[in-house]
Amino acid sequence: MFFEKYVFGETAVYYVETPIEGHELTTVGLAVYPAGAAVEPRKLCCDSLVQVAFTGDEALIDYTLGVTMRNRRSTALSVAEQHRTGNTVETLLTDGKGNFHTHFLTYSPQTGVFETSVRYENRTGAPRTLEYLASFSLSGIANGKGTTVGLRLHRMTSAWSRECRLKTDEFCRLGLDMSWARYGVKIERFSQAGSMPNRGYYPFAAIEDPRAHRVWGVQIEAPYSWDMEVYQEKETCALSGGLGCYETALWRKTVEAGGSFSTRRAFFTLGESLLGVCNALVREQDRRLSVPESEQSLPVMFNEYCGTWGNPTEQRMFEMMDALKALPQVKYFVIDSGWYKPEDRGWCNAIGDWKVNRSIFPDLRRISARAKEQGMKAGIWYEFEVAGRDSDTFYNEDLLLRRDGSVLTSKNRRFLDLRKPEVTEFLTERLVHTLSESGFEYLKIDYNDNIGHGCDGAESLGEGGRQVTEESLRWLSRLREAIPTLVIENCSSGGSRIEPARMGMVSMCSFSDAHECPEIPLVAANVSRVIPARQNQIWAVLREGESDERTVYSLCAAMMGRICLSGDVTKLTEEKFALIRRGLDFYESVKDIVQGGDIVSVDCNVKYYRAPRGRQIYIKERAGRRLVLVHAFSPCEIRIPLEGYRLVSGYTTLPYTAEGELVVRCGARSAGAFLLEEV
Repeated sequence: MFFEKYVFGETAVYYVETPIEGHELTTVGLAVYPAGAAVEPRKLCCDSLVQVAFTGDEALIDYTLGVTMRNRRSTALSVAEQHRTGNTVETLLTDGKGNFHTHFLTYSPQTGVFETSVRYENRTGAPRTLEYLASFSLSGIANGKGTTVGLRLHRMTSAWSRECRLKTDEFCRLGLDMSWARYGVKIERFSQAGSMPNRGYYPFAAIEDPRAHRVWGVQIEAPYSWDMEVYQEKETCALSGGLGCYETALWRKTVEAGGSFSTRRAFFTLGESLLGVCNALVREQDRRLSVPESEQSLPVMFNEYCGTWGNPTEQRMFEMMDALKALPQVKYFVIDSGWYKPEDRGWCNAIGDWKVNRSIFPDLRRISARAKEQGMKAGIWYEFEVAGRDSDTFYNEDLLLRRDGSVLTSKNRRFLDLRKPEVTEFLTERLVHTLSESGFEYLKIDYNDNIGHGCDGAESLGEGGRQVTEESLRWLSRLREAIPTLVIENCSSGGSRIEPARMGMVSMCSFSDAHECPEIPLVAANVSRVIPARQNQIWAVLREGESDERTVYSLCAAMMGRICLSGDVTKLTEEKFALIRRGLDFYESVKDIVQGGDIVSVDCNVKYYRAPRGRQIYIKERAGRRLVLVHAFSPCEIRIPLEGYRLVSGYTTLPYTAEGELVVRCGARSAGAFLLEEV
């Protein structure tokens, strides 16, 4: 039964009331299609737009226990009221027993992206325990004939130095096609447990109908454990996701009578292509960002890590800053790990006490003062949420997380319980005061392990972990309040925490720990599909004696986002500095495309990242101007039709021509950057 239809831009949103088979119950679902598409709501087979489960809930569909928590009895909801105000629709649903859910839907006309979330209110008069509450659920997804035949699922797999690699599966290969009768739901559920949410998969999914050129794409805020799943029980399918449930993340949350609980947000859009959907979701993230004024021009940065590998000293920092006078484009200078470690210990396991080693840094204020003299902001590295085995804090168990009564330990790391006042006091002294007193205006926050399913201190391990993660996010706000001009970099073994909630509170992220390996441009292109370019910080490591081709290769890869220089800057020749300056000048000329452009193409034929062969062509466009970045991993000739564009400039050591088409003759591990403009 059709309930309501709203049109936002080129997208129609359908709220559809549907009987639940085998029960004298109904539910209300949410489906989105192009505004001009012929849609019969009764054929959408929608299930509830609020996917919720409480302890003790019965399953409405057989064969679902253990594989999904969708469609429990608590999803049998009716609309109590609904109203649209401008670009927002609020829908209040109830089960008639005192459980109320408000579904929020807001449309962004600037990007074509919808934001959605759910708030549960307990008016039953007794405590209720949630085991699942999704941030979004879209149902009625089908091809032009009302089935899922031919549909594809796009996801992004993630691992250390392999962030956000696109993975595409046809529904039939995943078993997501109908059986001869409606027994046994078809489900593809993917999730991540713990505090490194971009591990296994990035919290993104898209379903494509290639024949109709139609793609439903979703990102979810997921700072902690999360689930997403494709669900098919009838001819059409549903896509849902949000905070990890009891089955995947051991999450239970008791909501007292009169209390409430709200999900984090999800963002979805409907487009004609996968890249179009990714571009829209990234534009929406970028639209919401609020960053310090110094970030508006996308400054180039220098991080000393690949020059000292965790052994910085004041003298070496001064020498690097002196060398950087040859590169006036560099505006941030960041001290990475090791400034706190005793001489007889490595940087990794000495974290946790955050006491400046005065023998190697007599006064950190001298670093920030010298940087300021050269027109740079000084930055410093912390991993403040954990403690290493070589620190005193590692053994101060009153400050640490526990699981089932034991201190939670992962090899050489333990984790601070950020909920405790004494931890807040400790970090205020060792983190906030050190930053303020030393004059640092840039903070790199690293995080190099995972708490897994959670910790003690709440009604479930999963809820304990969620609470600690929320405190981690609050620290970002505290830091900005203490130092309003602070530029914050989000790092977690590279890119393991680059999800929309945390990224919305920082200036940029470390895209990966791929420091100087050949696959950097591959990883950088992958991450650029889900992170605004001005937040996508990419390593460009400069080495003494390296070829000009290798230098250009690194700089061209970093032009997909924010250039972060590192390496042997004190040992480079003047000729090498001149080559780097030309690259940074070229980058300056295309920053408007880097920051505000849409990705037109990522044409990559590389299969094995560790032994790459082939090439990648990356094209981004804004207002009639195109940035073309080519990387070759084996000798080849790259041909790109100009099609109404002309070549303006290039940065490369490779021979090329531009008559009707851009032809670049590439050697192994070579690259070039080219600026095109419409004729």
